[in-house]
Amino acid sequence: MAYSDDFERASSLAQRAVERMQTEGLAPIPENFTLFYAYYSGQFPDLTRAVDIARRDGASLSQAHCDELFKRFFTLDAEAQAIRETSERARMALGKILEMLNSVGTETNRYGNALAGFQGELEQPMSLEDLRAMVAAIAAETTAIVERQTRLQTQLLDSSQQLAEMRVSLDSARREAMTDGLTGIANRKAFDLALATAAQEAAADGLPLSLLMVDIDHFKKFNDTHGHLVGDHVLRLVAKVLTECIKGRDTAARFGGEEFAILLPRTELENALKVAEQIRTSVGSRQIVNKGRNVSYGNVTLSIGAAQHRIGEPLADTVRRADAALYAAKRNGRNRVQGEEA
Repeated sequence: MAYSDDFERASSLAQRAVERMQTEGLAPIPENFTLFYAYYSGQFPDLTRAVDIARRDGASLSQAHCDELFKRFFTLDAEAQAIRETSERARMALGKILEMLNSVGTETNRYGNALAGFQGELEQPMSLEDLRAMVAAIAAETTAIVERQTRLQTQLLDSSQQLAEMRVSLDSARREAMTDGLTGIANRKAFDLALATAAQEAAADGLPLSLLMVDIDHFKKFNDTHGHLVGDHVLRLVAKVLTECIKGRDTAARFGGEEFAILLPRTELENALKVAEQIRTSVGSRQIVNKGRNVSYGNVTLSIGAAQHRIGEPLADTVRRADAALYAAKRNGRNRVQGEEA
């Protein structure tokens, strides 16, 4: 990523990044420095927001969370990497196919020239031995080109299979690039695409579109108390409940950290609030249990903000209003659903 900071500003940002690492108790490694330099630069709003969300409950950022943020914002996109690798493989496979086809053309021309030569000789008087020899030569040339065509068919089949495998690989990479690895639901990238598509459809057919922003209350404290494995279990549980409570064209996504988003096409705010309440109640009723050790960790609660998309407004504004409602739910005591302000 490129920055346009002058020396004085860059030095200030670097100092703030180092101080933030010290405050958070994080190792002064390049990945952490890059993360916080970008955070303080203000050039990457999504990153700034993700870090702020991570600190929403007042807990320190863990190294695991920083690793996740660095991977999300600074490493090569998995889909782009797969496209790069598969493109190179496809280029090589197509090169081989063209080489084979050129070879076929050369061999076919040679065979045609040979037959033309034989035809010319047949027009001349010849002995039985000469005729026998010519027939043998024609048979040999024919056998040779048939063998070459058979080898070519096999090679083309192999290349076709390779190209089919590349397509499967790209499709798989596409799915992985759109799926959150921990929870198995849509990730932020998939959500952004779904939101853009839903907004276009809402504008075209005039039907409502609502958005829920969902946050697990005191998740950092829960994570620090019971460990990341239990925290991961909670995230998967919440994702499962979200998918159980939505239907049809609705989309549930992990927005980042312990925050989720739910897209509700053809749904007015009033009904979106009902869906949100159903989700909040369902999650709150679930006990977090380690069956192997017969240990209960209690339950977790959700705060949920809801907003309805306004036709023609920037999508970032829709997200901002739903997020503001979520913050209001947090301020008003958590474990509640809050609609956007009129």
